[in-house]
Amino acid sequence: MTQDYISYIRSKVGHDKIILNFAGGILANEEGEILLQLRGDKKTWAIPGGDCVIIMTGA
Repeated sequence: MTQDYISYIRSKVGHDKIILNFAGGILANEEGEILLQLRGDKKTWAIPGGDCVIIMTGA
């Protein structure tokens, strides 16, 4: 996660609590090859995974 992403979220919610969850996994076959995904944003290879952002705002 980059600081740009966190800054973007902060610009939307201010100082309310944000819960960031991430998951990733390494999948390998019998030959020791691993599965990678080509990122659309940076055009680099990465471990498959993702995130979930939960924003808690006051009423």
